[in-house]
Amino acid sequence: MVVRVTRFAIGGEPLWGILDGDEIAPLEGTFVSTADILRLPPAELKARAGAERFPISDANILSPVTAPAQIVCQGLNYADHADQSGHALRHKNLLFMKAASSLSGAFDPVIRPAECQMLDYEVELGLVLKRPLGAGDHVTRETLGDFIGGLVLCNDMSARDVMFGEAFLQWFRGKSARTFCPCGPWLVIPEPDEVADLLDRIEIRLWLNDELRQSAHTRDLVFRPETCLNDIVSLMDLAAGDLVLTGTPGGVILQASAPLAQILTTKLFKDSERKSAIVQEATAHARFLAPGDILRAEMHTDDSTVDFGRQLLKVVDA
Repeated sequence: MVVRVTRFAIGGEPLWGILDGDEIAPLEGTFVSTADILRLPPAELKARAGAERFPISDANILSPVTAPAQIVCQGLNYADHADQSGHALRHKNLLFMKAASSLSGAFDPVIRPAECQMLDYEVELGLVLKRPLGAGDHVTRETLGDFIGGLVLCNDMSARDVMFGEAFLQWFRGKSARTFCPCGPWLVIPEPDEVADLLDRIEIRLWLNDELRQSAHTRDLVFRPETCLNDIVSLMDLAAGDLVLTGTPGGVILQASAPLAQILTTKLFKDSERKSAIVQEATAHARFLAPGDILRAEMHTDDSTVDFGRQLLKVVDA
């Protein structure tokens, strides 16, 4: 059994509900966080859906992943993205973090920070933990469902000029601006024994202004979810409600090139020179996101039996 849980508001405090066709059935009980939701199995969540129904069109859909939460991300985890970034031969998992305050809804505007000149998109599959994961834990494909409670569509928005131009390459700063982690529109919660199979058959796509830019299948992941979780837990603890982003496919705006590589290597310790040179080189060959641009993303299983929803994001200036 798979249930789709959404967090929403209709003129008041946030509520949680089960998606039922084009309607939302509010859940009975008190749920403050995503971790609270994931403590209950799908059947019990479904049983807590009341008789009342709201049309989805009447609701303000919020991020189903709530703060506080740690957001741990994988980089270059699809073969085509690694190749386009000049890292085709991957031997180590690339991990970084985003601030929880970057979380936003699937239909909220993406705010381009002042002075950001290289705003980029990264559509991703997100894994939400339902129990702590710490030292001594080991995840296998067969036990993924013991740790992962929900799957969610996300976008790892990125200010490339900050990531590669600020002092000593500020990935956290370039990934963590408010609205830089749109999540949802809903959280797909499967039974534990369904998780591994679902993770093997997900398709994900993103369009920029109706032009398809990213399209991939989870079979193309370089490091599988169990490998990633074990890598993370070798460094740090994770808690229920924490979010792990599994990487983005190829097709992002910024592409590796010999001139960009030369700028990074020759100006590593010259921050102001490096940033201006990167912006000049990259923007000469690509148009980055600007106010008015529309990002549309979707995620579903390859047989279309499980729908993870769609995002519609408009870029606006701060």
